[in-house]
Amino acid sequence: MKKLAKKLLLLFISIQFVACEGSLEPHLYGVVDTGNAFNTPADLSAATVALYYELRQKGWGPYLFCDGSSFVMDEVSTEEWTTKWSWVAFLNGSWTDADQMVKGFYNWTAPNITRCTYTIAKMEESPVTQSVKDLYIAEVRALRAFFMFDLYRLYGPMPMILEADQAINPDPDYKPYRPTSEEVGTFLTTELRAAADALPVEQAEYGRITKGAALHYLLKYYMHEKQWQNALETANEIIGLNYYELEKDYASIFSAQNEGNKELMFVVRAEPLADYGNHTYANILPGDYASPSGNIVEGWSGHRMPWGFYDTFDENDRRRALAQAEYTSKSGATVDLRASGDVGALPLKYGIDPEATGTWAGNDKVLDRYAEVLLFKAEALNELNGPNQGSVDLINDIRKRAFGFGTSLPAIPVFKESFDGEFVDNVIGIFSMNNYDQAGGSAWKYDVDKNNTLNNGNSLRVEVESSGTEFWTLQMRTEPLVAKGRKYSIKMKLKASKDIQFEIRVEGPLSHMESISLKAGEVREFSTQTGKATEDQNCALFLALGNSGSGYELWIDEIEFTAMEQAADGGDAIIKQLSDFPDKESLRDWILKERGWEFWYEGKRREDLIRMGKYVETGKKYSTNFSEKNLLFPIPTSVIIENSHIEQNPHY
Repeated sequence: MKKLAKKLLLLFISIQFVACEGSLEPHLYGVVDTGNAFNTPADLSAATVALYYELRQKGWGPYLFCDGSSFVMDEVSTEEWTTKWSWVAFLNGSWTDADQMVKGFYNWTAPNITRCTYTIAKMEESPVTQSVKDLYIAEVRALRAFFMFDLYRLYGPMPMILEADQAINPDPDYKPYRPTSEEVGTFLTTELRAAADALPVEQAEYGRITKGAALHYLLKYYMHEKQWQNALETANEIIGLNYYELEKDYASIFSAQNEGNKELMFVVRAEPLADYGNHTYANILPGDYASPSGNIVEGWSGHRMPWGFYDTFDENDRRRALAQAEYTSKSGATVDLRASGDVGALPLKYGIDPEATGTWAGNDKVLDRYAEVLLFKAEALNELNGPNQGSVDLINDIRKRAFGFGTSLPAIPVFKESFDGEFVDNVIGIFSMNNYDQAGGSAWKYDVDKNNTLNNGNSLRVEVESSGTEFWTLQMRTEPLVAKGRKYSIKMKLKASKDIQFEIRVEGPLSHMESISLKAGEVREFSTQTGKATEDQNCALFLALGNSGSGYELWIDEIEFTAMEQAADGGDAIIKQLSDFPDKESLRDWILKERGWEFWYEGKRREDLIRMGKYVETGKKYSTNFSEKNLLFPIPTSVIIENSHIEQNPHY
């Protein structure tokens, strides 16, 4: 039995509050006198456990799979999920503020923000040592921000109890107006940054919030707001922790027997016990489903993966294998769901815990995992720079696992030139500077720029007085050795003092030509890739500045030439190439597809579709009345009655 899970799930308290968002009367499991509840480190630990409990609430809470959970709200009116139950108005987007599925998450979650605020205030007053307080306060600040962000993205900016005096001594006349999105954003980024800075990379008790979990919610906020540079920097910060990694086997991520694997960033803990488990399979299984482990499990035959989405997977994609198109019944018969007229496959991503009985399984509910950090980074890079090799490499990291392909040849750097040395004649490092047509009018100078123009270091500065009229007049040339059958990537940073365009050329056993356009004063991170080399031999790589104009400066730095990794035999078909994506939109569309295949049944799809401008378009497949209003859910009527200053979301 998982001792830690029992500690986190059974050792909890609840504290009564009254606040402006309605009745907050809790279920009282082991009431602690609030007068002396924060005097020891054990008290502070128990108080945080009480707040973690609010994620699940006997298995029927806001972050599992029940009606009104964030999972259901984040899957509704998307192409990857449906249910056979009669949730007609909810499924087609005709929901109102009276629907339990719409108001449930708000009514569960808004009071938890007050609970967090109260707990932080009491912890700050605690006599325990400051270092102990700081750790628990950071957890609670992060958890409060988690609740706040999810309410914000589902309902828009809402007033919450964030002031200690209002949480401890609530004023019944306190009726705040709705804050702005900017105010909510400032709160979220401040809280999550502070929490991440105070939290450890790994907690002694699995299931508590870590530095990575706090950073990932910060990353999710930046992605939601399309703050691409902030998102990229945060993704890099998470990657730089050197803690998380992709699990080798996709199915094992969600297994009850593989809890705590290094891909998981934040989960809701579960035990195969009544009220403390995860009831995902009960929502899915037909009543006559026979568990492959022989244990007796319950099935309500609801959740499905629609056939339209199921059929988008490549037949060799192992991620689809977790969605069952047929099953063995208790009588031993094979049931073909499509042939029997069912609406879709069984989305058994979590598998069936062999220790489960009846409704409850021990699979931890996965809220965030490392694969999303990689695909978020790929998306942010594309939005900032357009198609680039970095995004494609990250996508391929995900795809190689999905198709079971390793790497037969790893990436091998051929050279990297950062211009840290000095010129000897016209040579620096492995580059030689050539001017083949001085008689034709070309005139230029070059030096090593030590002013950190492109990076924290040197760069090559070329001052072009006149480029001449032949494309090959001016060249920065090297001759790297290439291997037959290998593809190569080329990366560099560039900046020009005015708008210019020139050619990058690779000749010899590699043949590649591409135009580079630069905007005045803008730093561009250029990347491209070649086809396969035709033989083992030197090739010429040069930038042809001829015919590029006159009277400008050009800076170049961090030129990298790399033999790209090569998949094992048969893997090339699943590896994406930079050339597959002619523009930003095509790569964005592919990332959306890849995220669907990777994160189905994880409650990510609605947010992805909204961020990429596809949710209304998708929703119209289910209802002609689906519109921009569906980008937010309606605020429960009871909240507006209680606080007349709160205005309902548009069109409700």
